[in-house]
Amino acid sequence: MKKIIKYISLVALLLGTPSCEDFLTVVPQDSLTADNYYNSEAKIRANTATLYGAVWWTFDCQFMWLAGDEMAGDLYYTYDQEGQFFYFSYNNGNSYLTQGWQGLYRVVSYANSVINDMPSAATNVSQSVIDKAVAEARFVRGVAYYYLTEYWGEVPIIESSTDKIISGDLFVPKNTRKSCYEFMIRDFEYAAKTLPSVDEQAGRATKWAAKAMLAKIHLAYAASAMGNSSMYGDAATHFNVAKELCADVIKNSGRTLDSSFGNLFTVEGNNCSESLFAIQCKTGAYTQGSSRNVNFSRSSVIADQTWGAGKGPTISLQKDFDQQKDVRRYWTYMHQGDYYPMLNKNNGGYTYKNYVEADNENPNEMLAHIKKYVIGKSSDCNGNVGLNQDAGNNIHIIRLADVYLMYAEAILGTSASTTDAEALKYFNAVHSDRAGLTAATSLTFENILKERRLEFAFEAVRWLDIKRYYYRNSQAALALLNSQKRELVYNLKNGYSTAEDRNNNDNYQETVPTAGFVTVYDSQMFLPVPAEALTSNPRFAEPAVDYQFKD
Repeated sequence: MKKIIKYISLVALLLGTPSCEDFLTVVPQDSLTADNYYNSEAKIRANTATLYGAVWWTFDCQFMWLAGDEMAGDLYYTYDQEGQFFYFSYNNGNSYLTQGWQGLYRVVSYANSVINDMPSAATNVSQSVIDKAVAEARFVRGVAYYYLTEYWGEVPIIESSTDKIISGDLFVPKNTRKSCYEFMIRDFEYAAKTLPSVDEQAGRATKWAAKAMLAKIHLAYAASAMGNSSMYGDAATHFNVAKELCADVIKNSGRTLDSSFGNLFTVEGNNCSESLFAIQCKTGAYTQGSSRNVNFSRSSVIADQTWGAGKGPTISLQKDFDQQKDVRRYWTYMHQGDYYPMLNKNNGGYTYKNYVEADNENPNEMLAHIKKYVIGKSSDCNGNVGLNQDAGNNIHIIRLADVYLMYAEAILGTSASTTDAEALKYFNAVHSDRAGLTAATSLTFENILKERRLEFAFEAVRWLDIKRYYYRNSQAALALLNSQKRELVYNLKNGYSTAEDRNNNDNYQETVPTAGFVTVYDSQMFLPVPAEALTSNPRFAEPAVDYQFKD
């Protein structure tokens, strides 16, 4: 029991206050004793609640979107080490790269403490309570490994609940990507079998979240098999499993798409029917809430704190949107003339202008700024924005629209195209029924990939989708990345005192940067192990090995 207390205290010290919803609390470390730590269901629930909040902060604060959106060519930002993800110019000393690695392994470490230490220490509770807590932890561990595997490819699988991985003293080899997929499948299958269909506390993992994530792993496995059947086996088998899992979630979970796309990224939309798993956020202190409002908001006219002036949707992303028909565009990014009554409420709302006015809002090189996850000032949101990067709107990991589009992808499978009625039904539920676009009558992988880009822009999903494309067809994925011309910028010909009008091209032009365009190579499709990790564990420089499972 002393090991548990010591371990949880260390995690609390590293992560700060771990609460992230009113129910997401953990026993204060000065009150932990062998007699009272796990002696009731309420205390076990309070402990597992920490898995949903601030334990994710080191990962989600910056690395999540730097890698997920910048590398994918959706988010334009060029500043210092953050901009290195946009240019693919980072090395293993990049501090945000290190934060991503360390942040995800902190999630793994905390989950492992629940999985390994809690069952033997629990008293006065039923076995079902223990099993459910373990299932929540295994689900969260699986999610962390999904990111680790897709970003780094070969990473160490850690099942022990020691603190050595945090201090860097755990000398283990990297494990193969195939082993990591198998590890995640085991975690998600256990969670899907053990977790309830509905939890009495909104925001906790359910069997449907586990099945959705399990489907995502099988799609990655299937795509890998298409590119390397000798290592990954039969792609059709994994596509079929993913198809069955998605169908189960869609038809039996009772979940529905939110009728308002914009609602998904507000405090009011937290844990709505469409949300399957999200990082739970609230105001109160640093690490407790979402930093997206600060990181993405354009100026102090919109937000109390803001770092988003230089960020915007790439021209490539803007060109993929149907500016007139796609209702998601307005909620994804702002461009000239857009009016948002929910922002700057004390002054009658906010109208986006991409030229200099008295408000001192300068345009950026994209002549557009991010809207998704930006909810404004505290006065706009009933106090749900704090002064410590702690907005109260949750950060999505997976939602039902993802499952709809995964279902279409699984039905497509290894085929070049499909006119399958089920695939079209659920693709069009996102594409036409909600987004307002003309219904598709046939689908290719590229169609689905583009739709996912529009649906999940700035949700750190795009790079992970491109990785599946890369596994299927590496040259096609690289060609896609290198066709984006992501360094194109807009210039206003008459200066920044006159608005750019998308319906009148007379005043703006695209300009190619003097340095030319970035070329992405095979060697850059997986991130390097951080220098700090290599220094503390030289075995990470060795070839990856298959993991030896215990059963």
